[in-house]
Amino acid sequence: MAVKRQRETKRTQILFPVIQNGRIGYIDHSGKVVVAPQFSGANANTFQVIGTVSARGFREGLAPVQVGDKWGYIDSKGQFAIDPQFDEAGSFQEGLAPVKISDHWGYVDKQGKLAVNPQFEAAGVFNEGLAPVKLDNRWGFVNKQGELVIPTQFDAVAGNQWVLMRPEPAGHFSEGLAGVKVGDKWGYIDKTGKFALMPQYDEANSFYEGLAAVEMKQWGFIDKSGKFEINPQFKDVGGFGSGLAPVEPEDKWGYVDKEGTLVAHPQFDDAFSFFEDLAAVKFEGKWGYIDTSCTYAINPQFDEAGPFVEGLAPVKMNGKWGYIDSEGRFVWNPTD
Repeated sequence: MAVKRQRETKRTQILFPVIQNGRIGYIDHSGKVVVAPQFSGANANTFQVIGTVSARGFREGLAPVQVGDKWGYIDSKGQFAIDPQFDEAGSFQEGLAPVKISDHWGYVDKQGKLAVNPQFEAAGVFNEGLAPVKLDNRWGFVNKQGELVIPTQFDAVAGNQWVLMRPEPAGHFSEGLAGVKVGDKWGYIDKTGKFALMPQYDEANSFYEGLAAVEMKQWGFIDKSGKFEINPQFKDVGGFGSGLAPVEPEDKWGYVDKEGTLVAHPQFDDAFSFFEDLAAVKFEGKWGYIDTSCTYAINPQFDEAGPFVEGLAPVKMNGKWGYIDSEGRFVWNPTD
């Protein structure tokens, strides 16, 4: 499945994680080291780029870091704002972050105070005021007071997470709706937990730019009334960004607009959604980036590539990760 999230283009002050000599540090947009590499080395998931750059990057001024076998949070100066004390820790969003203590997940505020006591088998980040949580192998949603406003009753919740979350990714509300699975079918609920679209789809993804990808033997796109704006006809798809979505009609990927017109004919080995008006595409074994005219902005040359977030994108060359800007210039040369 192609990457589906589109990020806002407004520049905010964030830092990006880098690996150097097996340790993690943080750089700014210019590539300047702000927090020297010193934290526990990357595992296979730390620089996962399918869905996001900086899986453990700064969000809302804080970043989760591991020291020994415990997790805490540092500020942009590299000082601990919340001392290492958690068995796992996710990124902050909407003022709270999911943390794991023993075998259960809860949420902390930016002072490190538990806002929602650990009680869940799994938990995702807050989005649109609600966060997905899992109890007794069923998913529901809590508010920031920890109230289970939508009872745990679903088998799964749709939506890619740009924050690394364990033991499994959780979904989220997007544009007022969340895709949920009941039995073997997917539908969409509103924030009261009422079904806006009854379970009827084989698979379902979150709404982006007013449309959601759903599968009924093949993939197409629906609006919020459930009407097919683009009829099911694809093997696989990604979400809309910058008015375009990646689609796989046969064995190659192209892009369609919201009318379903192919604006880039299938030619890519793989393709991601547009982030900040650029999309990562794979051609003849290498990754590059196209712009919204579907012409190359950065020629294919990377072994792996992630989406642009706040002006930078992670790319992999010769087994090492670095960052490029929107012109394809390295602001951080690949390191490990």
